[in-house]
Amino acid sequence: MNVKKLKEAIEVLKESLDGALIATDIWPTGSGTAVAGFNQNPQATALFDKVTDYMRKALKGAGFPDIKDYYLLEMDGDAMVVVMQFKNEGYQWGMLVDTNKVNLGLLLNIALPEARRAFLEAYND
Repeated sequence: MNVKKLKEAIEVLKESLDGALIATDIWPTGSGTAVAGFNQNPQATALFDKVTDYMRKALKGAGFPDIKDYYLLEMDGDAMVVVMQFKNEGYQWGMLVDTNKVNLGLLLNIALPEARRAFLEAYND
């Protein structure tokens, strides 16, 4: 993992979201401790690591497929949590986004794919 490139991946996300990114953390699944971020929130990172684990177990127990690339939570106060999954690499990337400053199409079709590519480049370097 190239941490410098990981930080550059966060910058790619910030630029793609053009001021809509409130906070973000990248962490190894199961650790709950970020390796990089912006306006980091250690409590949120630990929480969403547990949320992802719980959802995966609950989905499996209910006979549902696993989470694929990400999940979204719409929050009060015009905010959205996005947690991208990198299952093969063993990482997650959580984001808090201001929904007044970005539309869902841009987030899902441009920002997340660009961030995913930048993360994988940092991971594989």
